[in-house]
Amino acid sequence: MMITKIHIQGYRKLKEFLFEPNNGMNIIVGGNDAGKSTLLEAISLCLTGRINGQRASDVLNPYWFNTELVAEFFAARKNNQTVPPPEIRIELHLEVSKGELENMRGVNNMKREDAAGLSMWIHPDPEYLEELDEYFSQVDCPPIIPIEYYLVEWKNFAGTIIFNRPKGLGVAVINSRTIRSDRGMDFYTKQLLESKLDPKDRNKVSVKHRQLRNNLGSELIEDINTSLHENLSPSESGRWLVGLQIDQSRSTSWESTLIPEIDRIPFSMSGQGAQVIAKASLALSQSEDSTSFLLIEEPENHLTHTRLRELLSIIERNSMGRQVFITTHSSYVLNRLGLNQLVLLHGGSHKSFSGLSKETTEYFQLISGFDTLRLVLADKMVIVEGPSDEIIFNHFFKDKYGREPMAFGIDVMSIRGTSFLRSFELASLLDRQLIALRDNDGQEPEHWIKRLEPFLLEGKRQMFIGNPEDGRTLEPQILTANPHLCETNGDYEKKLKKMQDNKTATALNIAQSDEKLTPPPYFKEAIAALMKNTEVSI
Repeated sequence: MMITKIHIQGYRKLKEFLFEPNNGMNIIVGGNDAGKSTLLEAISLCLTGRINGQRASDVLNPYWFNTELVAEFFAARKNNQTVPPPEIRIELHLEVSKGELENMRGVNNMKREDAAGLSMWIHPDPEYLEELDEYFSQVDCPPIIPIEYYLVEWKNFAGTIIFNRPKGLGVAVINSRTIRSDRGMDFYTKQLLESKLDPKDRNKVSVKHRQLRNNLGSELIEDINTSLHENLSPSESGRWLVGLQIDQSRSTSWESTLIPEIDRIPFSMSGQGAQVIAKASLALSQSEDSTSFLLIEEPENHLTHTRLRELLSIIERNSMGRQVFITTHSSYVLNRLGLNQLVLLHGGSHKSFSGLSKETTEYFQLISGFDTLRLVLADKMVIVEGPSDEIIFNHFFKDKYGREPMAFGIDVMSIRGTSFLRSFELASLLDRQLIALRDNDGQEPEHWIKRLEPFLLEGKRQMFIGNPEDGRTLEPQILTANPHLCETNGDYEKKLKKMQDNKTATALNIAQSDEKLTPPPYFKEAIAALMKNTEVSI
C-alpha cells in the first residue's frame, strides 16, 4: 500500500501542491514556514479524517484556509467581482493490490483520473449558500471564512462518504510533543498500543480487572456503607438506602485504569526523547497492514546524538514495506537516510533529489556530520577549504561592502577539499548559486576545475583559484597582494612561516586589525561574481 500522488489545494501554506512521493523513504526539508508540518498534517488528515485525534468537522478552523486565497477572494469581493469562496481539497492517490480496497477506485478527484484514493473536501454547505452570500455582502465583512457555513466531506474516489479509516490504511504519527495528558498518551499512540494487544489477552485482563474491582467492593465498600447507613434515616419500608458500589460499566474498564510505561516510569512522566523513541518502536513493531504509513516530525528534537542514531537505526531496520515521511532540520538525519530521498519544500512547491548520483548519495552518508542542509537551504553559498579561508573571506567582503555576507543572504561555509565536487552537483540539481575558493596547491587552476565542468555555469556556479605564481596557499597569496607587509626577502620567509604555522590565529589577527589589506585577485573575482546584479547601498 503506497501513496503515489499527493494533491493539495488551499490548505494552510500549500496553495497548490502536487507531489509524487517515493515508495519508501521521503525526507522533507525546508526553511521555517515552508510547509513541512502542514504536509504531514494534510496526509494524516486525509488518511484518518482526524487532526490531533479529533474529527476534522469538529475542529474546523478558518485559519486552515490558505491566506493568499482568502486575501484574493475578499479583494475580489471588494471590487464587486463574483468569485467562488475559498475551499480546501486534499487528495491521496493510492497504489492498492488488485481486489484490495478497489471499492475506493473512481474519478472523483481534481485530476479526474481513474484511480484508488481518498479525498478531504472542505467547501460551502449547499444548505447555507444564502447565509454565506449574506455574510460576504456585509459592508464591513471581516476577512475571515465563516466555517459555520462550510461542510467537511471525507470520501473515496468512488464518491462514497467515509466515516472511519479504511482497513489497511494504518498511519502512525510520531512527533516530539511531550505527552502530559491524564491518560498519558496521544490519540495515535493509544491506537497503536491497543492494536498491538491480542484480543484474548485484552479479555483476560478485562475479566481479572473486574474481579479485583468486585473484591474491593466486598471487602471495603460494605464497611463504608454500614457507616453511611448509621447516619441515614431509613424509609418505612427500610428501602431506598443510599450507599456506594463499584462501577462495573464499560466506562470503568481496564483501559481507563492501566497506563503505558517506559522503564517503569509512566509514559507521561518520561522525557521527550524517551517518548519519541518509544512511539517509533511501537509503531514499527506493528504489521505492515496495520501501519502502512509512518509520519515523523523532526526526530532530532530532544535527542542526543547517540539517541538520534538509535532512533534512525530503528527506522532503517523496520521501515521496509512502509512509506515513511520525515521532516527534519538535521543534516545528520538527511545524510544518514539518504540525500536521494530528499524533498525540498520552498514557497509551497517542492524539489526532488532523485536525480542525485549514487556516488554523491553514498559520499554524504559516509560523512554524515557534513552540514548538507546549509547547502540545500541557502540561496547563495560560498564554500572554502578551511576556517582561516572563511574568516578572511568574510573580512574582505565586509571591507568591500560594509556588512558581513549573511546580511545579503550569503552563507559562507568551510568544507573538505574532496567535497567540492559533491557540493557543485547538489547546487546544479537545485539550480542554486555557488561560489568556491580553493588553494592551487602548486597546480594550474584548470587541473581543479576540469572535474567540476559538468556542474559549472558562468555567473552562477564558479570556482576561483589563486595564481600559482603568487603562492600555493592563501597565506603567500595575501603577502603577494600586500608586499608592504614584508620589507625584505628574509622578512618574507619568516613572515610566511609564522602565518602558515598559525593559520587560524593569523586570519583572526587580520580580521580584527583596523588596517585594510588588498585581497588576492581570486578573492576579488569571487566577491565580484557573487554580488553581480545585486544592488548595494553602503
